[in-house]
Amino acid sequence: MARMRSEERLDRAMEIFWVKGYYDTSVDDLMSRTGLHRAAMYGQFGSKRGLFEAALRRYRETVIARFFVLLAGPDAARAEIDRFFREIYRVSCAEKRHGCLMINTASEVSPQIKSVARIVMRYLDDLRALLRRACVNARRRGEIRPETDVDQVADYLVGSVLGLWSLGRSPAPATTLRHYVDGVLGFLDGLRPKARGHHSLASRATRA
Repeated sequence: MARMRSEERLDRAMEIFWVKGYYDTSVDDLMSRTGLHRAAMYGQFGSKRGLFEAALRRYRETVIARFFVLLAGPDAARAEIDRFFREIYRVSCAEKRHGCLMINTASEVSPQIKSVARIVMRYLDDLRALLRRACVNARRRGEIRPETDVDQVADYLVGSVLGLWSLGRSPAPATTLRHYVDGVLGFLDGLRPKARGHHSLASRATRA
């Protein structure tokens, strides 16, 4: 039971950091949201930063995990990359547009706080490794050309993930996000040994 209470507090702290960001979230905000007294919060987490880092790790274990599982299979390849980007698009359009806490933190906090930067860098490294492996599998299967530089493509896709989540947090309409995803998938289509027509999200919506 105590473990459940601790996880619920972390979830509540995670939510407020996600909505307001690290610097705009006050200790009073956290106490009000989590039910922790100041002494208890500092006793358990050491500081606001300590609670934020715990919330980031909780976010990684819960929210990020739901996306990473799409690429986690050892045989993940082009189809899994497609599903991964389409799921980010779906979530960005369907839920409250707060973006991704890890991506938000990458620009807001990590340049100033090294311990936070390490958490974000581990996420980016793991994301890149998953995307790179999927690209290697796609190349081996003949889904992309044999001379394709998978390191370059993986770096491009990581940048595209950051861009898509940031765009999803903005006031841009859903059509803009859809076009962004279509552009990323169109780039991958262009790497096929024999380029085939890319069926965009827009064309699928028209046919429906």
